[in-house]
Amino acid sequence: MNNTQQTYTNDRIAVLVCLSASPSTRHVIDTARKLAGRGTEAIALYVGSAPDSPQLRENIAYAQTVGFEVHTAESADIALTISEFARRAGTTDLFIGRSAPSGFFQQRRSISDQLSEYLPGVDIHVIPDSRASSYPQEARNNASITWNLRDVLIVLAVMTAATLLSVWFDRSPFSNANIITIYILAVLIASLLTSHQIYGILAAVLYILLFNFLFIDPRFTLLVYDPGYVMTYFVTVIAALITGSLTIRMKQIVRTSAQNAYQAKVLLDTSNRIERAKNADEIIRTGCIQLVHLLGRTVTWSQADRINSPPDIYPAGTDQPDLKTVETERDAVIWTLENRHNSGAFTSHFSDYRCRYFCIHSIKTAFGVIGIEMNGKPLSEFENTILLSILNELALALENEAIEAEWQAAEIAAQKESLRAGLLRSISHDLRTPLTSIYGNASNLALNDAVLSEEDRRKIYGDLMEDSEWLNAQMENILVMTRLENKDMLHIATESVEDVIEESLRHIRRHAGHTIKTVYDPDVLFARMDVKLIMQVLINLIDNAIKYTPEGSTITIRTVKTDNRILVSVEDDGGGIPDEEKPRVFEPFYTGHHTLNDSYRSLGLGLNLCMLIMKAHGTSIEVFDNTPYGTVFRFELIPEEVTAYE
Repeated sequence: MNNTQQTYTNDRIAVLVCLSASPSTRHVIDTARKLAGRGTEAIALYVGSAPDSPQLRENIAYAQTVGFEVHTAESADIALTISEFARRAGTTDLFIGRSAPSGFFQQRRSISDQLSEYLPGVDIHVIPDSRASSYPQEARNNASITWNLRDVLIVLAVMTAATLLSVWFDRSPFSNANIITIYILAVLIASLLTSHQIYGILAAVLYILLFNFLFIDPRFTLLVYDPGYVMTYFVTVIAALITGSLTIRMKQIVRTSAQNAYQAKVLLDTSNRIERAKNADEIIRTGCIQLVHLLGRTVTWSQADRINSPPDIYPAGTDQPDLKTVETERDAVIWTLENRHNSGAFTSHFSDYRCRYFCIHSIKTAFGVIGIEMNGKPLSEFENTILLSILNELALALENEAIEAEWQAAEIAAQKESLRAGLLRSISHDLRTPLTSIYGNASNLALNDAVLSEEDRRKIYGDLMEDSEWLNAQMENILVMTRLENKDMLHIATESVEDVIEESLRHIRRHAGHTIKTVYDPDVLFARMDVKLIMQVLINLIDNAIKYTPEGSTITIRTVKTDNRILVSVEDDGGGIPDEEKPRVFEPFYTGHHTLNDSYRSLGLGLNLCMLIMKAHGTSIEVFDNTPYGTVFRFELIPEEVTAYE
């Protein structure tokens, strides 16, 4: 039933041939083969007991020779089993032979009629053949009974117990009617405990012989003078036959129910485990381990993007598979991946190989190939059903994982595009004003230099410097953001925290009217950092403090060493940040609302950039109120011990 691994195209053809022991089966196979062209999936199915008929084995071998994949199934309901198999295999055309009229049994619906009802969407081709016997092959197979010692012993034990109890009743004041009841009950019990109707009949015969020999006058003979006993014996035999038939049917139902329950449990457990898997590798590992537990066979996985590399192997038990065998069968793995069709043992392609290979794929993508080590032993139909269900579950999970990865990549790309678009909008809007100011001041100097006073010229020079410094700071922020998109561009080294702060202060823009002081930890602190990026964080925080606090404010840069972190804070004693704005200050393009904020003096990138830089260093930055008033921005650095000679 490997053909549930299909290519899902509208013009797909899957041919299913129903095999039997009839000589006409070859004609059915040949007729189906004419329809099965290139790309057609050809499958043959036999439903019945073990194929012990020479003619049946010959038909199966012929089907394999002409390229059919052969499967067998044991079931009492042939039509229902064929229809379920056809649905799972995605059959489009079904070929079946038609038997000759069956006389008395003609009132029963034929298998072809039942299949027409079960499979309304499948083209059913009935191939007539007058040579076909009207007696079903399964019935002929069942006619030869294999005696089971266990069942014989059960019958003897039950009848012995009934005889001993009957002897006790015979010597008691009770009538012989009770003895008859005991023996009939024993026959029913023997029919229930054994596996075939013949054992119930055997118990009934023993009952007739024992009861007639031990309890009917003349005793210790097999003569019967009362005709009433003959009718009793006949009814007992009929009861044994009916009970045996019902028992076998009930056992089949119980066995089928148990298999279905086990199958549901395995599939539910596999589905739950796959659902909890975090990525594609874990999905495959979970599925392969479940297959090892289910089949007790070694499983291999060859991923599509490394199909020529050695596969991942999941051994069954402690025995390791022969790696040379795995390597020599790689051509089957590649063929399976390219054709998205099963190959290997018990298939028409590479049938002499030890493993059977299944392609795991969706409509568009082939994810890889799973190999099952067969060791010359085919899978049962029940194992095939669960196997293909798990393989389909894996394909669906991998497809969902691929879709999720594509969706996440698209979302990240959309976020980056949105960020770039926002950045361009901000640049085009917010940079226009300082550029216009620079152009205007420069034009004023060029055209009116002779009439401008010294004081006016100094003021224009100051405005030009301030606008240029602001533009330079924003360009630095933008360049740093491009560096952060590629973490390989980070240059992490062990540096002195104090030296980095002092260097940053030398790059701060003019801050007349503000006092900047530093408070360092008593110990000399070293930390792992990208110096330029940490300097950018300090410059942005100090510039913000200067911009958002009135003249006369004090800005303090403080370092503190804790057990496993160095805390660097920039503190001011200005008006502070409202509580409702604190959660948003690190968002890109957020400028807040402040009476001291010049509308063209912020792109809303500085604090967001600080957060991104600290994330790239594996730490964080936070904002909280200063005491008694003002704001504190504090970020963390990872300390590094430095020996004296360093």
